[in-house]
Amino acid sequence: MKKALIFIALTTFSFNSFAQQQDHDTIISNNPANLKVQVLYFHITNRCGTCRGIEANVRKTIETWFSMELDSGIVELHILNCELPENKQKAEKYEAYGATLALTVYKDGVELNTYDITDWAFQKAHNPDLFIAELKAKIEAYIR
Repeated sequence: MKKALIFIALTTFSFNSFAQQQDHDTIISNNPANLKVQVLYFHITNRCGTCRGIEANVRKTIETWFSMELDSGIVELHILNCELPENKQKAEKYEAYGATLALTVYKDGVELNTYDITDWAFQKAHNPDLFIAELKAKIEAYIR
C-alpha cells in the first residue's frame, strides 16, 4: 500500500511538472508605429529552472519599469515557444532554437538591429536584482 501511494504521488508530481511546462505564448504589441524596442524571449517546451528564471526576470523588468511604454507601444514583449509550428518563422528569423533572449531596436517603424543577449541572461539569471537592473538599463538605452 505504501509503495502504491508513493507511486501515485510521484506520478502526479511528474505529470503536474510536465503540464506546467506547457506555457502559453505571450505577445504584447500595442502600437507598432511607436515601437522602439522589442523584447523577445524564446524557450523550448521542457525548460529548466534557469530558463524559467530568465522569463520571470524579463516579465518583472517589463511589468515594473516599462508598463507605460508597453501600453503605448514603445516596448513590445514576445515570449514564445520556439518548438511550436506557429512560431517557426520568428524563431528562424532570430536563430532561436532554444532559450534565446534578444532585443530588437526600431526607429520610425523600421527594424534597425537585433542584439542577442542570451549569454548575458544566463550569466545573470540567478541574481534577479542585478538581471532586472541591467536589463532595465539596456532597454532604456534604446528608448530614451
